[in-house]
Amino acid sequence: MIVNKKSGTQSAKQQVQSSTLAARSSQLAAFTLLIIAGILLNSCNKFLDTKPTDSITPDTYYKTQEDLNRALAAVYDRLGDRRTYGSALYGYLAFSDEFYLKGQLTGYMSNTIDPSMLELNRCWEALYVGVERANMLLDYVDGAAVSDSSKNEVKGQALFLRAFYYFTLVDNFGAIPLKLTSTKSPTEPALPRTPVADLYAQIVKDLKEAEGLVRDITYYGYNGRISKTAVQAMLARVYLTMAGYPLHDEAKYADARAYAEKVIQSNMHALNPSFSQIFINLAQDKYDIKECLWEVEYYGNNQGIVREGGYVGSWMGLYCPNVDTGFAYDYVHATRRLYDTYEAGDLRRDWTIAPYRFAPSGTGGNLVKVTRTNWSATEIYERSAGKYRREYETFKPRDQDFTTINFPMLRYSDVLLMFAEAENQVNGPTQAAYDAINMVRRRGFGKPVDIADPVADLTAGLAKVDFFEAIQKERFRELSYEGIRKHDLLRWGNYVFTMQQMLTEYQTNMPTALSPAAIGQASRITSRSVLFPIPNSEIAVNPNISQNPGW
Repeated sequence: MIVNKKSGTQSAKQQVQSSTLAARSSQLAAFTLLIIAGILLNSCNKFLDTKPTDSITPDTYYKTQEDLNRALAAVYDRLGDRRTYGSALYGYLAFSDEFYLKGQLTGYMSNTIDPSMLELNRCWEALYVGVERANMLLDYVDGAAVSDSSKNEVKGQALFLRAFYYFTLVDNFGAIPLKLTSTKSPTEPALPRTPVADLYAQIVKDLKEAEGLVRDITYYGYNGRISKTAVQAMLARVYLTMAGYPLHDEAKYADARAYAEKVIQSNMHALNPSFSQIFINLAQDKYDIKECLWEVEYYGNNQGIVREGGYVGSWMGLYCPNVDTGFAYDYVHATRRLYDTYEAGDLRRDWTIAPYRFAPSGTGGNLVKVTRTNWSATEIYERSAGKYRREYETFKPRDQDFTTINFPMLRYSDVLLMFAEAENQVNGPTQAAYDAINMVRRRGFGKPVDIADPVADLTAGLAKVDFFEAIQKERFRELSYEGIRKHDLLRWGNYVFTMQQMLTEYQTNMPTALSPAAIGQASRITSRSVLFPIPNSEIAVNPNISQNPGW
């Protein structure tokens, strides 16, 4: 089912018009702490003997459905921060073998990471703000004068988001403090690190509880809210992670298989027949709830009252210096490794990696005129990431930086590939595993997904280890530029080795005009890089936390 962002239920970023009013509730946690701090520090003052009647506190908020909607929007809000899924966690904090950042020799986009790095500190902060907002909502939702079904839905959403924020934190930073209630006083003691296994146990607990509380995706009609199948798909991803690095709990492959199968058997999702159409829909403000289980939502161009535009397509998009055509900065460039992994006839290659750019061809008024110009067959490293193409945007006027393009967080093809991977680990390369991967491959070759095809289908009779290698390659082809590649390499235990290979590749094969930035970015990935350093902003205020090895 495909619906337009601008129609249907009170959804998408139209709901964010009321969510933007969440600017007030989105800062409620910090505001409340200031109130509490003032009371604690100035309790001897006489004027505080009179209880304020016009202030916002948790006890006076969280009472109506509108209060809950705004508070929930505030929990979602941190997903779109530039330091999370605004650009960092699919870009400059997620270096892998799928891209390098053109011309970035120094600064935060050059992979020059240390505990004082501002963007890293703000990523940590944004994720923990999301946790705090979720905790506050969970603490007070039961006091709202709304139906139990409404409370349960909000609880389910908040539990999922808290779990996802913690999943992102532990995936990137390792053992981190676990906090399951909101801050009531600024004098609360700082928390030590929680063991990784305990963090994952809590993440699973929250997700399983959320599964029973949220609604089916067909109830919403769009995928900016978490649905039951989105929770199940995320459980499959979490269990696959637990089966690999760092826990290596191989029993979790069976759990991953079971939750991926739940999504498949729900019959609520299916592959879009066209790979490119998935991303055209994202640019044209259309929701495809069959293919996309969950998207981070953006709306508008940040030129009006509603300021919920994102950077998808401008920060990561194919080169274009013209705003009317769809400006893109040309940061994210393809690697030859990604380009070469596509087989002959695979249509995904020339959509994932743009075969053209918009080259300047003169000036007209204040705008640069551009001409669509193809790259030559030998120009591979020159090519931009191509999935998010601003030329398809329908929202006008366009802005240089801000776009309305949503970012895909969970797609059905990912679920099929997770099922195939887990099935192979549990039972070997069964027909069910072949069926799942072959559906994804057939779509990639432009074939009907339910009909066997000798060109597209994977070679029959593979050994278990060879089938696993095929799954790794298929995930690379299908999911590049969707913020999942580094995560996959980490859980498979070959992130550092892969990036050391990329360093050699850049040194050997890359044009000298482009190689210095790529070589520098890859060279900075060493054994310590499986985890980020704990930011100085946390080290400075938390005496109970230690630094990660090597930092």
